Amino acid sequence: MSTAAIPKARYLPPKEAGSFRQILQLYETRQYKKALKVSDTILAKFPDHGETLAMKGLILCFSDKKDEGHELIKKGLRNDLTSFVCWHVYGLFYRSERNFEEAAKCYVHALKYAPDNTNILRDLALLQCQMRNWEGLITSRKSILSQRPNVRQHWTGLALGYQMVKNYELAENILSKYEETLKELPKEDYEHSELLLYKNMIIYESGDVNRALEHLESTADQVTDKLSVMEYRAKYLLELGRLPEAVKAYRKLLHRNPDNKEYFYGIEKALGVQNDVEKKKTLYQVLAKQYKYSDPAKSIPLLFLSGEDFREAVKSYIVDFLTRGVPSAFVNLKPLYATATKVNVIEEVVLEFLKTLAHPSNGINGIKKNGSAKEKDSTPTTYLWTIYYLAQHYSKIGQSDLAFEYITKAIEHTPTLVEVHMMKAKILKRKGDHVAASESMTTARELDLQDRFVNTKAAKYLMRAGKNDEAVNVVSLFTKNDAHGKGVADLHEMQAMWFLTEQGEMFNRLGKIGLALKRFEAVKKIYDDWWGDQFDFHQYCVRRGTMRAYLGLLGWEEILYAEHYYTRAAFDAIQTYISLYDTPKSARVAAELEGLSEEERKKAIKKAKRERAKQNKKSENEKIGGDDDPLGKNLENTTTPLDIAELFWKPIAECPAKDPSWKWAEEIAKRKEQAAAKAKLEMTDKTA
Repeated sequence: MSTAAIPKARYLPPKEAGSFRQILQLYETRQYKKALKVSDTILAKFPDHGETLAMKGLILCFSDKKDEGHELIKKGLRNDLTSFVCWHVYGLFYRSERNFEEAAKCYVHALKYAPDNTNILRDLALLQCQMRNWEGLITSRKSILSQRPNVRQHWTGLALGYQMVKNYELAENILSKYEETLKELPKEDYEHSELLLYKNMIIYESGDVNRALEHLESTADQVTDKLSVMEYRAKYLLELGRLPEAVKAYRKLLHRNPDNKEYFYGIEKALGVQNDVEKKKTLYQVLAKQYKYSDPAKSIPLLFLSGEDFREAVKSYIVDFLTRGVPSAFVNLKPLYATATKVNVIEEVVLEFLKTLAHPSNGINGIKKNGSAKEKDSTPTTYLWTIYYLAQHYSKIGQSDLAFEYITKAIEHTPTLVEVHMMKAKILKRKGDHVAASESMTTARELDLQDRFVNTKAAKYLMRAGKNDEAVNVVSLFTKNDAHGKGVADLHEMQAMWFLTEQGEMFNRLGKIGLALKRFEAVKKIYDDWWGDQFDFHQYCVRRGTMRAYLGLLGWEEILYAEHYYTRAAFDAIQTYISLYDTPKSARVAAELEGLSEEERKKAIKKAKRERAKQNKKSENEKIGGDDDPLGKNLENTTTPLDIAELFWKPIAECPAKDPSWKWAEEIAKRKEQAAAKAKLEMTDKTA
């Protein structure tokens, strides 16, 4: 741009213009202190220079002076409304605040004054991915590609846009045109390999399975991910009805990994036996002999067999596990507990097996003194894991007394085994005795002080028993602790969701509403951070060519807020905020004092003051990252509880993967309608 074309307010002499370019370079390399010094030298001579003001403001925002920086950015923009730099900087500020919609608006404004600026177009394209604005992404990527057609990521970025709007033909054509620009096809190149598999995915999604297979076979020698080639080929052959070839393909996959259940299901379909129990039974008998160490070959038949066939199969499976002393035997069989008849058979089989075993007190090494030759030798561990299994079994089906009886026998047998004490704690928890459960889990923890999993379980059970201080002390054994020896801040840093939700629910039960809400808000912040963190991958994955992994990330982010920990914390928070709306603090205090004499009221008020003073003194120990409201009093005393509850609800409502309970949405809406009607009535009374 010539000097004459630069607006007077924007013009800088050559020396200062060079300094401004230096500011940009220093910002890119994160040398913020130097950048601030250079910007101050320019502003000393040109205090109203909009672009320098905006850049200084942006740098201040990244130097923990957000408010001052924001004001400078706005001032710079006011001084030069037609500067694409000022608008771009304002967009970068909003992006750092994760206000993506406002950032996109700023980028659009910037492009009005610099329509061919690649950096702004790139930043806008990334925001459009974040906001799932695929039509806008196509427009942005087209502009970028027209300027820099020699970069692969611009081709794949445009193909992604077309794929997302289900225009598979154009997406494939874009990738084909890029391949035509290559003078020499790279060999054993991972990024090119991923590009070929991505193109194959697009062809498959278009519905042309036959052409997808042809493309896969023609490019297989250029693909480094041989397993994906094998899996795709088997799937395509199966869908095309080329069953003999599909059988061979799945057999090759099974030979490579006989523990993948999907390969077993694939070979069932390829052989056409998925609906024929007898043929499936024969198939799995052959596969079990062929892959004798494969668990799916033995466990999958348990899902479809019945009657005597099931009894024989499950007996062989369980006895093998119990004899070898596999602690996870029950976990493997848990899917069968959805069928009552199979549960009964499992119980009979295990009880029959227990009868064949001797209690260790009756003989050396668990072998009966008067045992017959037909009886298999048994060891003390076989007896132990059998009664341990029965304890798990009875606990699962709700017979807590029997479960407790068997786990007591297991503890008497081997009191130093961690698992039996953990199972006892679980049984007691299901019976509702959380205090005893926490004591049993603590015993388990003390048997192995180096096991972090058991430590975590002990802390969780202590919180369910309402023992917060003990729980924090236990979990702090494995954390980086603060000056007070507590690891709560580190657990926030590590995003330990189990701890935050458990502690939040415990505080709720104890009536510490503020602290409960703090924990639920912490869980929400973690999920919001995860949603925002995907932004970095919109550029990284496209640049590195890992498009299949990137599509997996996008799919996971779509169902992010349907995950268990978020919905659990969100519904607890919503319920709490609704309760705060229904019963304001003044009403709660009045209810507590109701029915008391004057003297008792005074004592209650004094006691409450002492408790508040004690909590305020303790609040310094509860601070998380310099939090000014460690006890959550601001949250508890909020004047807009329904609005905050709605913020928890919205991400769940927008999640396509789960049909959430609309109960809380209805409760919020009902109260908002009542509040609006009340406000309208009050307004009418005032005007009357």
